[in-house]
Amino acid sequence: MNRILIFIFFASQIAFGQSKFQHEPERLFNKLDLGKSTNEFIKEHRIEKITFLRDTVLSSSIEFDKNGKPVCEIGMENDYVRKSLRKYDDKNREIETKYFNSDGSFRYGYYYEYVDGFQIIYKLKDSLLFRNSGIIKPENIRIYSEYDEDGNLLLKNIYTHDDDMKYLLETRFQNNRLYVQYRYEYLDNKKYVTKIQYDDNGTKVSEKRHLDEEELESENKLNHFRDEDESIFRIDTFDENKNLTKMELFDNDNKLYRIEINSYNSKGQLKKVVEENLKRDTKIEYIYNYDNQNRIETINKSTNGITEIFRYEYKTY
Repeated sequence: MNRILIFIFFASQIAFGQSKFQHEPERLFNKLDLGKSTNEFIKEHRIEKITFLRDTVLSSSIEFDKNGKPVCEIGMENDYVRKSLRKYDDKNREIETKYFNSDGSFRYGYYYEYVDGFQIIYKLKDSLLFRNSGIIKPENIRIYSEYDEDGNLLLKNIYTHDDDMKYLLETRFQNNRLYVQYRYEYLDNKKYVTKIQYDDNGTKVSEKRHLDEEELESENKLNHFRDEDESIFRIDTFDENKNLTKMELFDNDNKLYRIEINSYNSKGQLKKVVEENLKRDTKIEYIYNYDNQNRIETINKSTNGITEIFRYEYKTY
């Protein structure tokens, strides 16, 4: 089932690239489903800069080029990486990223080369090979590799997809040895994963198949299962437009401990989110307000009765 999902960022990966720290007003902006990629939204609205405010205090800001790509990011709530700069080539591909300390001094950075459809990343200053990734077509094989400071391969993951880019096989190497594979099967409304484990000599030591996801179309639900005992750890519920309306998380004792409820306006925009952690007895509520150009204007956050207002200001070309 093709769904318009609200992406939940448990890690610090943001829509514009990688960052060591993610500011909440900015994270919530990236969580919004805009019906298109964030890059397209920025380009269509001719946005040159977004300023993210926590109440009236600057939280972060992002400046964009005319292709909708971020060129300068400022994060005032990060004590380590305060600023990052990005450059692109004439094909709109990122070719350099620099991160700076809070005092303005250079912290670390990367430059990028593109060879036969692969992106190769090197560290600035010492030109050490850092990462290599790309897709081999028409086989739909994606390869991702990382290297240590001596140029030795740390890990290599090979992903095989079908024509719809669903996973078929994932093979992982570590320290130049095969150590695990995941094989994916899609039968009716169920997704199965077979985990194959290898020892230090590359000999298979175990193989286990488990139910990973089950789609209940009549109920607009998607169940996610643990690989250990196939117990449900998450249930997603969707509306008739395939928007995520409810997420339920269960602990290892199969007890419900977290609930997220999402509601939408007539345009399909996220209107309200309520996050409740039953174990910590906390409840967070977000109210989303939009301007006449369908851009987020403010988000009112209430945590157990304590209120903050996140504000969004736009500068256009």
